[in-house]
Amino acid sequence: MKQAVVFLAWGDKYINEVHQCIINSQFPDDVDFILITDEMTKTAALDEKVDLLIRAKFERDGLLRKTELCKFLPENYYLFMFLDSDTRVIEDISLGFEKAKLHELALSPAPHYSLDYFWGFDIIMKKEGIACKGQMQYNTGVIFFKNSPKIQALFEEWMTLALRHHNEFTNDQPYFTLALEKLGINPYTLSISYNYRGFGDPISGLVRIWHSHGDLPERINKFECAWPPRRAIPGKVIFKDQSLGVKFYKKVKKVEKSFRKLIKKK
Repeated sequence: MKQAVVFLAWGDKYINEVHQCIINSQFPDDVDFILITDEMTKTAALDEKVDLLIRAKFERDGLLRKTELCKFLPENYYLFMFLDSDTRVIEDISLGFEKAKLHELALSPAPHYSLDYFWGFDIIMKKEGIACKGQMQYNTGVIFFKNSPKIQALFEEWMTLALRHHNEFTNDQPYFTLALEKLGINPYTLSISYNYRGFGDPISGLVRIWHSHGDLPERINKFECAWPPRRAIPGKVIFKDQSLGVKFYKKVKKVEKSFRKLIKKK
C-alpha cells in the first residue's frame, strides 16, 4: 500500500520550489517523494529529500510536459499525489488519499473557469465531439489518484489530446477535464481548500494546500468563525465583518439552548 507525492519540475527555479514545498509542508509520514525531471537539470539540492529521481525524455516543452506523466510513473505504488512545485501543504490532507483509494481520482475544481470559455478551448472541444455546455474545469496542480488501469487510461488520453492539438493550445489543464469528459469519468471533487490559489476566493474552514507563487499569508487558518468567509491573496488574509459571524453564531447557540430547554419540559 505504498503511496507517493510526485513532482514534475526542471530548471533551478522550479527545483528550488520543490525543495521549499517539501521542507515547509505537512505531509503524511508514510509517503515517498518522487521527482520527475529532464535529462539536464541539476538536482543536488533534492538528493536527500526525494526517494526516487526519474530522468525523463519529454516530447513537449512547457506546461504540456505534465500530460506525459503517465509514461514515467513507477508501478510499485498504490496511491499517488501529484503536486505542482508552487504548492505548500499546511493542514491534514488525508481525505485526498482516502477518496483516491475509494473513487480512484480526487481533485479540486478551478472555480473561475468554464471549460468551453477557457481562452478559446471550445474549438478543441468541438473538434473532439464534446458539446460546449459550461462544463466545470478541474485544476491539475493537485491530483490524488490510484495506480489503476482506469486512471492510467485517463492519463494516456490526457497525453493523447495534448499531443494531437499542441499546435493550437498549449495549456495542460483543460485537456485533463476534456479527457474526463471523453472517457465518462467522474472524480471525487475536493473543495478548493485542497487547492487554494490565492485569488481571493471565499474560504470556508481551513485552507489545506496553498497553491501560489505568492507568499503564504501568516495566520491564514486563524479565525474565530467560518462565516462570513475570509479571503486570501499572497501575503494577506482579508476578513469581512468577522464580528457579524461571531454574533450570528452566538445567537444560534442561544436559540438552540432555549429549544433544548423547551424539549426537556415537554
